[in-house]
Amino acid sequence: MTEATAQRVRPAGDPLRRALELVGDQWTLLILQSLFLRFRRYEELRLRLGISPTALSGRLRDMVEAGMLTRVPYRDARRTRHEYRLTERGLELWPLLISIWAWEREWVEGRREVLPTLIHLDCELATSAPLGCGACGRRVDARDVRASRLDSTGVAAATASKRFRRKDAETLAGDPMMFFPDTMELLGDRWSTGLLVSALLGCHHFSEFERELGIGPSVLSARLSKLVEVGVLRTGTAQTRTDARDYRMTAKGLAFFPALAFIAEWSRGFEVAGQEPDITLSHVECGNRLQPILLCDHCGRPLTRRSVQFGGVPTPKR
Repeated sequence: MTEATAQRVRPAGDPLRRALELVGDQWTLLILQSLFLRFRRYEELRLRLGISPTALSGRLRDMVEAGMLTRVPYRDARRTRHEYRLTERGLELWPLLISIWAWEREWVEGRREVLPTLIHLDCELATSAPLGCGACGRRVDARDVRASRLDSTGVAAATASKRFRRKDAETLAGDPMMFFPDTMELLGDRWSTGLLVSALLGCHHFSEFERELGIGPSVLSARLSKLVEVGVLRTGTAQTRTDARDYRMTAKGLAFFPALAFIAEWSRGFEVAGQEPDITLSHVECGNRLQPILLCDHCGRPLTRRSVQFGGVPTPKR
């Protein structure tokens, strides 16, 4: 990905930060995924995820306030209760979940056989759902995209994500549709997400990451080491005297770009009138702003939420 900086006035508000704070939280992603599978009631969600009532109530409240969910009353044997349904704003996130599935299936060792297959109902074939440009319909990856920045301000890291304990991950590990270990290393930590965005924007050296994020050296060192361990960054010998090594995106790291592109596109829904996005992505080949879509790698047609289906995924009984 190449970068250009446009010097314009930054309006109040930070849509990208708000989007990352929501979808960069592990529990929120898992709740979102469960809602797409039609687990809509509080107890269904609590039992499926093994999440504490406090954590579940807090995430649901945040998602309602962000316009992602709406509470719908229903009557059980005793009283009126509420279930949670995705709004249009929430439904817009389905390509993000598909891109996470595709990345984990392709790049996380040992996941290919356990994750369900995605079927494109139009052509009835399994698809890997590659990223496409909505303007020209061609497939794109991180190398085909140019990023224009609103100004020279560094990447804004989201506020600290809420705690997701190791034992929570161990509880979820038995269900392949709820266990995304490498994704959680990237989206579940505010500094890791900021580092990944910075690397995609062209940062390579320790001092560049430090300046871009305003992050402390010890925290930065730990996060960079973790991203190297996960395999999305690799180290090399730096060409400057101030940095002992540099960091480059691996093929695995570049392949995570579709998820970030969908988050960036979704964040535009938080913009106020006249506000320009912090980062604008453009497809170099066609020259248009990248409007990310998913394509079928067999028939080439755009995928829609209603034209795809996972095989063998259970839904709750009523």
